[in-house]
Amino acid sequence: MPYAGTRWPSPLARGQSGEGELTSATTDQSQVVEGGWFNRDSFVLIAGRGLRAAAMGILSVLIAIYLGLLGLSTTEIGLVLTLSLVGGVALSLPATVVGDLVGRKRLMFVLSLITAVAGVALIITDHLAWLAAGSFLGGYAATGMNVGPLLQLEQTALAEVASGKSRTAAFSYLGIVSSAARALGALAGGLPLLLSRLIGVDELEAYRITFGVYVALNLVATGLYLLITPKIEVKIRAAKKIFNPLASPSRGRIFGFSFLLGVDSLAGGMIIDPLIAFWLSHRFGMSEGAIAPVIAGSHTLNMLSLWAAPRIAARFGLLNTMVWTQVVANGMVLAFGFAPTAPLAIAAWLFRGLFNEMDVPTRQSYAMAVVAPDERMAMAGITNVGRAVGRTASPALTGLLWTGATLSVAPFVAASAIKFIYNGALLFGFRDISPPEEQARRGPATTPPGDTR
Repeated sequence: MPYAGTRWPSPLARGQSGEGELTSATTDQSQVVEGGWFNRDSFVLIAGRGLRAAAMGILSVLIAIYLGLLGLSTTEIGLVLTLSLVGGVALSLPATVVGDLVGRKRLMFVLSLITAVAGVALIITDHLAWLAAGSFLGGYAATGMNVGPLLQLEQTALAEVASGKSRTAAFSYLGIVSSAARALGALAGGLPLLLSRLIGVDELEAYRITFGVYVALNLVATGLYLLITPKIEVKIRAAKKIFNPLASPSRGRIFGFSFLLGVDSLAGGMIIDPLIAFWLSHRFGMSEGAIAPVIAGSHTLNMLSLWAAPRIAARFGLLNTMVWTQVVANGMVLAFGFAPTAPLAIAAWLFRGLFNEMDVPTRQSYAMAVVAPDERMAMAGITNVGRAVGRTASPALTGLLWTGATLSVAPFVAASAIKFIYNGALLFGFRDISPPEEQARRGPATTPPGDTR
């Protein structure tokens, strides 16, 4: 691999003159107190994510049911929801190219406002074309938050205002708040039923009132983004133009990392909650009431793993934490699939939850650390697109592996095998690429011939 085998200089060490020169405010440490991450900008970014996650939690429960109540066919519902993924990818690409030229704050405000306006379509129309357009722009599907341009803007902005030593902690709390808020939003998905039973509101009207809450949450997030300071913007003068990732000095690193994350996402999409619930129900005869606490418990442990990730990474390094915690989690997927009894399967799945999300904040932090500030938008955007593309093939692959009436452990074996390959490729492909805060422990970096960084 072109990006392996050499220790690389700090991505903050840019050219000493010309367009690539750094201003005095470029480095992370100049923008925040050394070692700290909690400041006005990080608070706004995390609070904004929480509001949007709560809104998305509402849609994750209601959107498909509501579209069915409007009279859409299953094919039309699938089209509307698929357009969320397509729109997320389509909007991420231009944000990657012009995000720093337009300005991160300005783009976050506009995109958040578009999301809120797109939500209005759910309230005022039942026309397929308008609903499809709203889904494309606003990401109605539950997966929309994971691939849209707002995600990469949050990622790059947060990396700009969190110091190197605490960057991972910032991403950790971003994930915790997002997970907790999304769970609360999902609980709010019961609001239509509550409105119908308590005050006799028509069923469709109850859904529309609830979607009004969705719109309101996104509007509050939009207003919050106005409070962001210029510190989230990249300070390299060369970034104030259209960015071509294909000409980036770190293009090998960016596209290599993106490809590997796409492979990981392909495998991750094969072991989602609905599949786990289906397996527990059909393999062990568990009821919905018994399965729900297992899924909820797993997500609770996921939040604990998010909290623990920066603490483990501080000792063992970001890359090691990303890889080895996932090795444990992948092993538990195999144990779950081959477990002969329900208690053993449940124990394996819950133990997996302790490790499963540790790679999320470490991955985000690592991605932002190993490229220069003006390349962060490209790294975030292209890796998020890579994950989205990888995820699109997961349902079809799972369906092929589960063809026929007899359930098989094949999806669990395939997902684990793919993830083990990903873990190995990531470790050996990026083992000599260290974030700046870890380079002091590994010795001085050297500049490779050809590409810089």
